[in-house]
Amino acid sequence: MLDSNLFGLTKNGIKMRLFNYFFALLILGSSSGCSESSSDRSTTSYSPNAHTTSNRVADIRFPEPITAGNRGGQDQYIAYEHFLTAELPAEEVEPVFHKLQLLCQQEMKKKCTILHSSLRNDEKPYGRIHLRIHPTGVDKIIDMASKQGGVIQRESKAEDLQDVIIDSQKRLEMLLQYQSRLIELEQKSASDIDTLIKVAEKLASVQSDIEYSQGKKAKLLKRIQMDEVEIELHSKSYTSFWSPILDSLSHFGENLSDGLSEAITAIAYLLPWMLIALFVFYLIRIIWRKTRT
Repeated sequence: MLDSNLFGLTKNGIKMRLFNYFFALLILGSSSGCSESSSDRSTTSYSPNAHTTSNRVADIRFPEPITAGNRGGQDQYIAYEHFLTAELPAEEVEPVFHKLQLLCQQEMKKKCTILHSSLRNDEKPYGRIHLRIHPTGVDKIIDMASKQGGVIQRESKAEDLQDVIIDSQKRLEMLLQYQSRLIELEQKSASDIDTLIKVAEKLASVQSDIEYSQGKKAKLLKRIQMDEVEIELHSKSYTSFWSPILDSLSHFGENLSDGLSEAITAIAYLLPWMLIALFVFYLIRIIWRKTRT
């Protein structure tokens, strides 16, 4: 009887121990799963790669023109170009063209520089301005041109110059090291005239290469520090029903004189050929009559 009770107690104790072990393993598994899920969530929310990817996806979904307000922070080697084509009434093309030039001259703090400008003031006026300005002044220039007329096309382009700038920097450093070694060699070989002449020639060549590399580097740095903006101003192709008719009537005398001059010129060119054709026809007729007789 006692043994059976002990056996029953032992059996119950084993069951309780197995239950406790199973319950402890269940708690450990759930806690490790929670820790892993929380660590995954923290990694996803604070990962810079994930942030960059989300920015790229946003740029693809919303292809807005790139300006100083919406460009990213990692653009130290990116050169930006902006293109705008606007359509205006013919009489407003020239005033807006001069307003844009004046605005660029007034934006001295933005270091605005007109690289190229052209204006054609004829039946269909056309203006084009190509300028370089600090990124913070791009919006003001583009907004002014956009508000004056209807925007036909607006485009922003980014060019990555990181590889070019890094290669230029490495080449410049190599040239400077080479120059310092040539200077040391020049000092060591002060008594050898032939060596001095050769070293001097090399130094002059290296100095020229250094100046070229420095100029190229400065140009590239200016290219990424300043944005380029190109604005085209087109006149509206159709204004009113009577406008083409009035233009034709206003140029009637000029067109008539041009037509008469071209007709006289055509007669002057055709007259010798007509004489030659008549002479050939007369010879053929004489030969034909002789052959018949």
